Amino acid sequence: MIENRKWDSNFFGKKIGELKPDPKSFRHLEFHLMKARGEKFKYILCRLKAMDTERIRVLESSGFYLTDIGVTWAIQSRSYKIIASPNNTVDIRIATPEDIRPLKKMAGTLFRTSRFYHDPFFSKTEATTLYQTWIENSVTGTAADVVFYIPGKGFITCKKKKKTTGQIPLIGIKKEAQGKGLGKALIIRALQWFSSQRINSVTVRTQFYNVGAMNFYRKLGFSIKEYDIVFATIL
Repeated sequence: MIENRKWDSNFFGKKIGELKPDPKSFRHLEFHLMKARGEKFKYILCRLKAMDTERIRVLESSGFYLTDIGVTWAIQSRSYKIIASPNNTVDIRIATPEDIRPLKKMAGTLFRTSRFYHDPFFSKTEATTLYQTWIENSVTGTAADVVFYIPGKGFITCKKKKKTTGQIPLIGIKKEAQGKGLGKALIIRALQWFSSQRINSVTVRTQFYNVGAMNFYRKLGFSIKEYDIVFATIL
């Protein structure tokens, strides 16, 4: 079954769908793709568990290509306090609508390892605009619950997923500000906020090939929760 990703379709101005990885969808994959073409879909993605080799082979035989390998890291509330306190000289504050303009400018220079910058379906301009819109929507409360901001240097977004679970959708530090402990300071501030919201588990996803990010989360006490693989096809 292919579902219309309405937000994506509206944002990119092209009908984008997601193939759900259930047995019925894969038994009749060619039928669903033919139906999707008739319904004017332009792009279909499918997210699988990393070890789902049988379905991966089916997708590849139907013209899907690998567009992303993700690693989801998690940390439990009992580990929040293991991380040392941040440097008190770091100016971290909650972003307000007045910060949207500089945040959008910053977001437009980050996240170049994401699939949107490497998938041939999306232009570099579209990818940049996506992240600029994402951070704006995060500040205004539609894509995140709170954004912590180090003026001119970096930010982190925090979102409550369920009653006791949370997510860090975005974290970014400008290149010239990296290596100074600002990323760690933002993570600590985020975990403090999640703790105040009685969130017991927090996740963050990064690309498998982003070795720097992988080591960063590991050193901060996060552990790997799961791997996923994203395939896509252009219709």
